[in-house]
Amino acid sequence: MKRICVIFFGMILLAGCWEDPQSLSRLRDRYVTLDDSIRVHYKIANRSKDPDVKTVCFVHGFGCDMNTWEKQYAALRHEEGVQSVFIDLPGYGLSDKPHVDYTMELFSAAVDKVLTENRIESALFVGHSLGTAVCRYTLLTTSHHGTLVDVDGVYCFYDGSETPAYVNEVNAFGHAFDGEDYEEVVRGFVASLSGKDTPQEITDYAMSVMPRTPQYVASSTMQNLVDPRWWSQRQITQPVWVICTRNSGLEPDNKERMLRLYPHAEYTELTTCGHFIHMEKPEIFNEKLKSLIHFIDPKNEFTFCQSCGMPLQQEILGSNADGSGNLDYCKFCYKNGEFTVDCTMDEMIEFCAQFVDVVNETLPKPLTREEYIAQMKTYFPKLKRWK
Repeated sequence: MKRICVIFFGMILLAGCWEDPQSLSRLRDRYVTLDDSIRVHYKIANRSKDPDVKTVCFVHGFGCDMNTWEKQYAALRHEEGVQSVFIDLPGYGLSDKPHVDYTMELFSAAVDKVLTENRIESALFVGHSLGTAVCRYTLLTTSHHGTLVDVDGVYCFYDGSETPAYVNEVNAFGHAFDGEDYEEVVRGFVASLSGKDTPQEITDYAMSVMPRTPQYVASSTMQNLVDPRWWSQRQITQPVWVICTRNSGLEPDNKERMLRLYPHAEYTELTTCGHFIHMEKPEIFNEKLKSLIHFIDPKNEFTFCQSCGMPLQQEILGSNADGSGNLDYCKFCYKNGEFTVDCTMDEMIEFCAQFVDVVNETLPKPLTREEYIAQMKTYFPKLKRWK
């Protein structure tokens, strides 16, 4: 009897760990099968059937796996109403590694399959490096919709203005992993990703994972990555957050290029950080990520001004000091990197209360001015400006 009780309580403890694992590695493994042959590994934290749940889809970079998002898992694991999807792309992590062409189409099909199997239509796509390109291609070519967080994403620009020197440079990069000195090349590549402030443990992580990528996977990934057919110049017009680092050798006009692809982007450029921004600067990154998650409607993709609570549409985004769009505030509250009015939260609520008749036009049951003020006093303390 005593042994049965021990086993029983042990099962309870294990079940508790299973429901709320402390690390991403302990989260339940799941798989979908692509083209009846390729198993794609993924995990879902806080999985929900609620149609109003907000989904964040994380896609890792070249040579890595889903564990690169460990600090994002930790930050979001207790976020109410948010489910996080972590995917190992084919050829990487615990996904199958067949001898096939590792194209953008294959990677996007894997993301599409995972989301479709879980009935996820809309998501905030978070891509690192190669993962940015995969997320972008998924948004442009599948039925899934949402917006994008570009974490030091990789891009090839074929817009008719590319020079022969640029094309040769891109093609050389695409064949960098083809030779007999593969392991040495990979280790040199990993070393180049660190900035002067990169913690050693992050370099150690990359050095432990990336050289384990089979050469045929790495070579095919890079050769296909630079193929012009994947690099449409079509715009994503939803608000996008681009965060990148000069350590990655950004072109002088990188910001202008990003704004051509994402006209309503908020652009952040770091100076001393290495390539793994989300691992090196998790506090800054996760705070911004949470603000994007909680003010995106999973169906309409609205964000809300973090000062006055107004739904943020593209034409009324605020602006940063450098002229780029600001995804947190409307243009009436925030312009050129500054708040347009210096006021308290209560003063802002009093100001907004005059628009109750406009708000009532969108509601099935009208609010009185007093009811509207009471609602704002509950809602406004959650907004970024008033926290």
